[in-house]
Amino acid sequence: MKTLKYILWAFLAAFAAVGCSDDPTYTAGSEEDPDNYGVYFPTQTSPTEVELDPAEEPEITYKVRRTRYLDAITVPVEITTSAEEIFEIEPIVFGPGEEETEFTVSFPNAKEGETYTCDIRIVDPHYISIYGPRATSLSFSVLRAGWELVTEGEATKGKWRDEVIGDIYSMDVSTFNPYPEVEVEIYQRTDLPGYYRVKVYNSALVTALVGQQMNVQSRDVWTIIDARDPNRVFLPYQSTGLTLNSGDGELKFASNVAENFVMEESAGQYGTLKDGVITFPAQSILLELEKEAGSFFYGNRNGMHRILMPGVVIPDYTVTLAKSEPKEGVVEIAATFAADAREMKYAVFEGVLDDGQASLTAQDMDKNKDNPDTFQGSITESGTIRVENRQTGKYTLVGCIYDEEGTMRSYAFVSFGYVAADDEKPVILTVGLEATNEYAGQGLTSDNSAKFYAYGEGIESAVYGLFRSSRLEGIDKNALLDSQGTPFTEEQLAQLNDKHFSVMLTGLNGDSEYTLLMRASNGYISEIKEAAYKTTGTYNPAMEDFVYEDFLSAEEQPSVEKLRSTAWNYYAMDLMDYSSEQPMRRKIGTVTMTDNPEITAQAGGTVLNVDGLSGIDFESGGSVFGFYIPGNQTFDGYNGVLALYTDKDLTPATYKGKSTILGFTPLESPTSIYYGYGLFVGAVADGYLYCVPSPAGVQQGLTFNYFFTGTTSEVFSMMTEMMLVDPEKDLGGELPSAALQRIAELRRQAVKAFAPRNCVELPEFSGGAGCTGPAKPVLPGNLAVNPMPASAPSVKRADAATTAAGPAAGGASAPGDFRKTGVRAEKRLK
Repeated sequence: MKTLKYILWAFLAAFAAVGCSDDPTYTAGSEEDPDNYGVYFPTQTSPTEVELDPAEEPEITYKVRRTRYLDAITVPVEITTSAEEIFEIEPIVFGPGEEETEFTVSFPNAKEGETYTCDIRIVDPHYISIYGPRATSLSFSVLRAGWELVTEGEATKGKWRDEVIGDIYSMDVSTFNPYPEVEVEIYQRTDLPGYYRVKVYNSALVTALVGQQMNVQSRDVWTIIDARDPNRVFLPYQSTGLTLNSGDGELKFASNVAENFVMEESAGQYGTLKDGVITFPAQSILLELEKEAGSFFYGNRNGMHRILMPGVVIPDYTVTLAKSEPKEGVVEIAATFAADAREMKYAVFEGVLDDGQASLTAQDMDKNKDNPDTFQGSITESGTIRVENRQTGKYTLVGCIYDEEGTMRSYAFVSFGYVAADDEKPVILTVGLEATNEYAGQGLTSDNSAKFYAYGEGIESAVYGLFRSSRLEGIDKNALLDSQGTPFTEEQLAQLNDKHFSVMLTGLNGDSEYTLLMRASNGYISEIKEAAYKTTGTYNPAMEDFVYEDFLSAEEQPSVEKLRSTAWNYYAMDLMDYSSEQPMRRKIGTVTMTDNPEITAQAGGTVLNVDGLSGIDFESGGSVFGFYIPGNQTFDGYNGVLALYTDKDLTPATYKGKSTILGFTPLESPTSIYYGYGLFVGAVADGYLYCVPSPAGVQQGLTFNYFFTGTTSEVFSMMTEMMLVDPEKDLGGELPSAALQRIAELRRQAVKAFAPRNCVELPEFSGGAGCTGPAKPVLPGNLAVNPMPASAPSVKRADAATTAAGPAAGGASAPGDFRKTGVRAEKRLK
């Protein structure tokens, strides 16, 4: 490296080429010059890692500022470069009174594909504050390199399947996908075949990871893939540019290879590029958080990280098997073929095989595929396999999946219980709920809990749930347990089969009817058992979460006078309340309602100003419009007492000196804020009003569970579980812990990484409910939350009769915050 010292005086040429110097020494004084000009390098808008196409002008401009700016000055600098005669640097000149100036660095002699570095330092104490906090040096690098888009025929995009983010962060939503795959444009260096870059770590990838729209902090950086040697592909040490948790900083990553880490080259875990597909070994990518520099986590833990070049299509040879329960001596197995599977040859074996046994069995079958006795049947398209056997027992169907050339590509298997036509295998199970005061000392009585007991024989799996009896009418109970049920653990199954399973179900409401549903399987058939129970004590509406269907009739809704004359106790859950680890429904304050004669005259029906829903003291505004529903033709066919309405212009608010948005946020798009009719308010019990998503919004696919107050960059409050209570009827509106857990999932869907992104106007009501059709059915919630407690066998061929049928007419059927879940790795960068 060559170090140069020179002063750029104003009378020198406009550009000064970097040259040689024999004496680079400079010794600064130790005392601060009180008359120094305070020259410094501010935060730059130009990049300090400069990469330009060879066709672009080879220059970059940077800013310089000073704190004393009366005089005209030219600033002396020291420069260090990685190569001679590359950089031409303008002098740093301030005119009289100029606080900021710019200078240009050009590099016309830079060779294509080579990186050059330059450090510019101001060291003369007459020009800088030597002890100040501002930067008095600037370092940057330049690279002239061309990139071209990789294409294949008409295909211009490849695919990136990620196993970087999902190996260090997770989120408690059902839609979370740890291996998201997105389309990307792939560029190749014109001078380095196999050296690629993509832009992938952005909102689109995180949205695919979480399963719903996400707005994230991203620097939009290029990601480099070095595949110049197709047998030694690696990811250089680099940042994703993503910050998913502000406490962690940006996420960085690198392949576990000698190019990145201190290690023997032979120990490197390189990926490969074969037939247009880049893959990496499991645990071969290491992850680092900016705030934990030097500490690494394993990435690509399951070897799923993959890059497909444009035009590459991965064949799918999957055949999905789904069994039916035995009926009249027949078990039907639905086989669903993926696009590239051409045939599945199969046989049935005695016993229950695991995946390893099934894989070995399939390989043995394929080796002997020319033997006519190897397979018992085959199927060439989606359809149904009928299995008929002479003896009751457990079996496994194993299939070899072939491509159009007859090569085995995969296998499939399914285990099932078979009951002969003249035999029975009933589910032996007894379940029940009973009242007990055994745990009254812990606050559990027949008013708020029930003892759930069950015992049986040969039960292999079970799932259960406790539901409000009134909400089970017309509900598919199998679908309900699939969606909401709690599965038995292995330990609980053992207790059940040993005749001593029992737990306490807590958090129940007084004077309420509940139904326990329990579906159990003995490995042959399954059956749903039910048990009913009614608590003692007094019903407290505040312990419930309600839906639109729970609204009382129109005749039971409060009058306008009642609404206006009552200072309603307001209970809600503010998702922006971080005073406890888990948001709690608590008393926020008081909600009042007053006449709005101006809007009433325009609307043709009573409209009230509703104040207090945001839970904050506005400097001005803050009212929400409440359209009185009973008798209003606009809401014909709808039930409730008020339709809450916000408008960008008609419901303004000011808080902390900022123009504030009042709006509604749906489950389906937690980064969007909507104006219009977002929430309906209705009486659910005497003296209790509850806010539910507008049924009209639900029909449009928007479930407005949240009332938003804030700006497009800051959230002041985000309310849900909103309840207004007449003080004379108030039994307390704060949810107990067990009841809180019942509705925790809905809350998490809104709070995760929330950042408002856009505001949308909802269409006005164009007619009554009859014009939009009935509301979607809502599955009741499972109230059984956190109950309180009381060598490989050989494979034997089965003598089974099977037939295969074509496809059936209807076809066969078989989101908070990011949590850090990384596994640490001991590693040291080069």
